[in-house]
Amino acid sequence: MSRKQPTWYEQQFIKDMMGLLGGKAIRGISNSFSSPKIYTGKTGVSSMAEVLKAGIDKENRRALIITDSFTKKFASKVTESLDFCEVDYRIYSGVEPEVPLTNIEEGVKICKEFNPTAIISIGGGSVMDAAKIIMFKYEKPETNFYMLLPLGSPLGLRKKIKYLVAIPTTSGTGSEVTNAAVLTDTNRTPYKKFEITWPELVPDIAILDTDFVEDMPPFLTKGTGLDALAHAVGSYVSNWGTPLIDALNITAIKEVIKYLPRAYKYGKGDTEARSHMQMAASLAGLGFGNSLPGIDHSLGHSFGKIFNVHHGLAVGMLLPYSIGFQAKVTDRWKDLCHIFGIEVGNKERDTLLKEFLDALKYFIHSLDAPTCVKDLNEPTINKDDYINKIDLLAEYADDDAVSLLSYRPMTVNLYKKIFEYAWDGKDIDF
Repeated sequence: MSRKQPTWYEQQFIKDMMGLLGGKAIRGISNSFSSPKIYTGKTGVSSMAEVLKAGIDKENRRALIITDSFTKKFASKVTESLDFCEVDYRIYSGVEPEVPLTNIEEGVKICKEFNPTAIISIGGGSVMDAAKIIMFKYEKPETNFYMLLPLGSPLGLRKKIKYLVAIPTTSGTGSEVTNAAVLTDTNRTPYKKFEITWPELVPDIAILDTDFVEDMPPFLTKGTGLDALAHAVGSYVSNWGTPLIDALNITAIKEVIKYLPRAYKYGKGDTEARSHMQMAASLAGLGFGNSLPGIDHSLGHSFGKIFNVHHGLAVGMLLPYSIGFQAKVTDRWKDLCHIFGIEVGNKERDTLLKEFLDALKYFIHSLDAPTCVKDLNEPTINKDDYINKIDLLAEYADDDAVSLLSYRPMTVNLYKKIFEYAWDGKDIDF
């Protein structure tokens, strides 16, 4: 396995230091709450264009619109308002799924030629994440983003890009409201996802308009919706919450449980469900973006990249194992029982936990999604291939940024055991 450039959170001395301090020790440093200005409904795009008009002198109004090959079709919904507000624009539609590093290089090259003062991303998580890092590397080309500790001093972004705008075309990643971006390190074999988290990457404006999500196919609706659920549940159970963050996550969970089945079943025919899932995704994004997702994401980042499984499907499948593992050291999962219709009463703890996990699995199954690897059919995974790669799965999960601040300390061997249990759906008992 080749490794060109390790990230800061893969450094052994960082892991050792966090092991000594305990993940909870750093929570006192994380004491801010960040969010973009969020426009909802049909006037969001025009309102955004008016902000650009008012905030940027006419001779400098240049917007780079970033999409992928599919979401490029939505650009016309934005360019009409840009034309009206006398904003020049160019479109870069080359973003690929899970953002290989070459996409960043291509986007920065266009920025150097066009000199945009605004970046508008239209797409799912990959497009929005690409836009964040293109802006970052355009403004700070000399900074090594592999070593970007999220608690460092501000870098002073927004010198060139005055406005970063995010328009999601899926309902799940929450990237439109977070300071995080996930890229693919193509310098490693096999490829590995890595995360960049930095306060100045939070978009300035997010636009939630159902026109951009109404045509999502059922699989994408399911996958991104499960991503939102994993964000909110994992964040709540992670023990990083404050009353503000807890309220966001709990509301997001309620919205997903109520509206995701409708959005999955009826799609474009249920605009109300589409609208609520947009809000649920952003609520969950604000929740985990201002705290921490659960280890379902370190598990899912590893599993999804190695076996080419949709991110949302991967983290949704692995969410029950994440909760079961953390339940050995926290009771926060109990607060979520009522959302799934479970009466807490005087039940034994183990009985209640099993009821909760069974209800969570039932919800996931109701969306035709698996809760163990052997039941996955998009794609189907051979058991021998899975077992042969389980050490690599565990290594990549342990090297994930989420692992560093897990409420229950993580090791490669613990991850390996979780992946072993996940093959056929065995409940975590360690």
